[in-house]
Amino acid sequence: MPPLLHRWTPFAVIVLVVLFALMSSATPSPLYVDYQALWGTSGTMITVVFAAYCVAVLVPLIFLGRLSDAVGRRPVVMAGMALVGLSMVGMALSTGVGGLIAARVIQGVGVGLVTGAAGAALVELHPRRDARIGALVNGTTLNSGMAVGVLLAGFIAAWSAQPLVYPYVVIAAVSFALVVAVAVLVPETAGGGTTTLRQALRPQRLSVPPAARGTFVLASMCVVVSWSVGGVYLGLGGALVKDLMGRSDYLVTAMVIATLQGASAVSQLVWNLRFGTDDHRRGVVWGSVLVVSGLAAASLAVALRSAAGFVSAMAVVGLGMGLTFLMASTLAARGVPDEVRGSVLSTFFVVAYLALGLPAVLAAFLSEFLGLTGAYHLLAAVVALIAITATVIISRPGALDGGSDPASGAQA
Repeated sequence: MPPLLHRWTPFAVIVLVVLFALMSSATPSPLYVDYQALWGTSGTMITVVFAAYCVAVLVPLIFLGRLSDAVGRRPVVMAGMALVGLSMVGMALSTGVGGLIAARVIQGVGVGLVTGAAGAALVELHPRRDARIGALVNGTTLNSGMAVGVLLAGFIAAWSAQPLVYPYVVIAAVSFALVVAVAVLVPETAGGGTTTLRQALRPQRLSVPPAARGTFVLASMCVVVSWSVGGVYLGLGGALVKDLMGRSDYLVTAMVIATLQGASAVSQLVWNLRFGTDDHRRGVVWGSVLVVSGLAAASLAVALRSAAGFVSAMAVVGLGMGLTFLMASTLAARGVPDEVRGSVLSTFFVVAYLALGLPAVLAAFLSEFLGLTGAYHLLAAVVALIAITATVIISRPGALDGGSDPASGAQA
C-alpha cells in the first residue's frame, strides 16, 4: 500500500464506521408509518420505538464510556458495529412492536459503543493527530450519517418489493463488513494503560461544577432546541408527510429528514472553518434566528399543505440546528477543569438524548388530542420560545465572561 494511502486508511475506515452507525439509527424513520398501519398501533407507541433507541444509547455512554481506554478502541468499535448489524437483522425480522423495540435497544447500545470509542480513535488515527479535525469530522458525520441513512432507506423502500426488509439488509451487510475492515486495517491506539477494566466499568458520575452551571444551563437550552427538533422529525417525519400529502411517500419523508440533517452538518462544517467554535454569542444568535424562522415557515407550509415549502423550511431549520448544537457542545465544556470534563460531557449527552427522544413521544401523545398539525404547532412554539430565551441570555453584556454563569443560575 502506498505510504500516503497507508497513513489515511485506518482514519477513513473509522469515519465509515461512524457514518454507517449513524446511518443505521435513521434507517427506520421513513418506515414508521408503515409499521403503524401494518400493526394497527398508535402513533405514540411508534415513537416509543424511536425513544427506546435514544435511551439505550445512554447506557454505554454512561456505564461504558471508558471501556475502550482499558481494552482498546478496536474491540469496542468491532463489538458496537456487530451489535448494529444484529439490530438490523432484528428489525428486518420483527413481527410486532416488541421485536422492534428490542432491536432498537440493541442498536442504541451498539451506536453508543461506537460513538465513544470511534470518537477517540478519529483523533488518534489522524496522520497528524489533529484533534480539531477529528472532532469536526466526528460532529459533522453525526448529522450527515443520519441524512444519508434516511435517504438510502427511503430509496430502497420505494423501489423494493419488501420495504420493511431490504433497507435493513443493506445496512446489516455493510456493518458486518466494517467489523472485518476494522480487524484487518485499523491498528490499536489505546488499551494497556493505567485504566483498569474494573475502573472502566464504573458508571461516570453525572455532575456539573457550581462555577460552570450557568454556562451548562445555556448549553442545555441550545441542545434541547437542536435535538428536540431533530427527534420530532426522525420519529414523526413520515406521519407529518402523510398528513401533509394525504398519502405515505418514502422518498418525500426521506427528503424532509435528510434536508434537515444535511443542512445541520453543512452549517457546522462551514461555521467551524469560517469562525471556529469560540464565537458563542454570534453562533447562538444566528442558530436561534434560523431555527425560529424555519419553524415558522414550516408551520405556514403545513397550514398551506405545501410539501415543497415544508422541505425548504427544513433546510433553514437544519442550518439553525447545526449551529445551536455546535455552540451547545462547546459551551458545555467551557471553563470546565480537565478532571471533571468527562462527567460534565456525560451529563450533557444525557440531556441531549433525552431531548432527542422525549419530545417526539410527547408530540405523538398530544396529536391524539390536538391532531398531528396542532401538536406540531405547539411543539414548534415551545422550541422557538426556548431558542429566543437562549438568545436573550447570551446577548446580555458579560454573559460569557470567565466562562461562568451566563444564566445567573448556578443553583439550577
